[in-house]
Amino acid sequence: MKKGDTRRIQLIETAERLFYTNGYEKTSVQDILDEIHFSKGGFYHHFDSKLSLLEAICETRAAETCEAARAVLDREDLSAAEKLNGVFQAGTLWRSGNAGFVSLLIGVAYREDGALMREKMKACQLSGMQDIVESLLREGSRSGEFTVSDAPAAAQMLLRLYMQFTDEIAFLLAAESEETQLAEVMTRKLWVYRDAIERILLAPFGSIVLFEADDLLRLGQQIVQDRIRREAGLVQMRIDL
Repeated sequence: MKKGDTRRIQLIETAERLFYTNGYEKTSVQDILDEIHFSKGGFYHHFDSKLSLLEAICETRAAETCEAARAVLDREDLSAAEKLNGVFQAGTLWRSGNAGFVSLLIGVAYREDGALMREKMKACQLSGMQDIVESLLREGSRSGEFTVSDAPAAAQMLLRLYMQFTDEIAFLLAAESEETQLAEVMTRKLWVYRDAIERILLAPFGSIVLFEADDLLRLGQQIVQDRIRREAGLVQMRIDL
């Protein structure tokens, strides 16, 4: 790996940690540079702005999830439906083990002015996952698990449904602070989207999981608790001041 590549990775990893710890808005480019003793000239050699650095974080995460999804595609011990479920779960950023990054995305990409960021993030995932899902749909059609006449179009439709679902979950996580109500709404949405995908594929009822409900509910709980802790910290800071 070249020295420049190492520095770029270091900037991305440091920025993600600081954005999550201190908040995107409260973290300046200089804060990131001070953390790793890097020059401004060196920073702007790699990135145009703080926003382009955040986009690089999203691209890196998306590439990681696509790699995990592709590993599922190569498993010979799974049916096409099981692989599709594995791809959906491996290929998502929205996991309970990823709560810190999800909190960061919600705080930046899912606010009123975050539409461009959301679309760029989804474009990264769509381009990386399209051929994976196409291959699975063809495999499922051959095995009789799915009925698909146009694999590329059906793959894009499934991925866009999948991304619409994650958008709805993200907006819920951004707005809802009552865990019981959040859990009920997320569970209902999960059922609706799973049913829609099964109908598109003419797949047997219950064959599409999309997300493990327990993991989705754990993510919601972690995000809400993290927001409560952050808000409590801000209140305490105001009191101390």
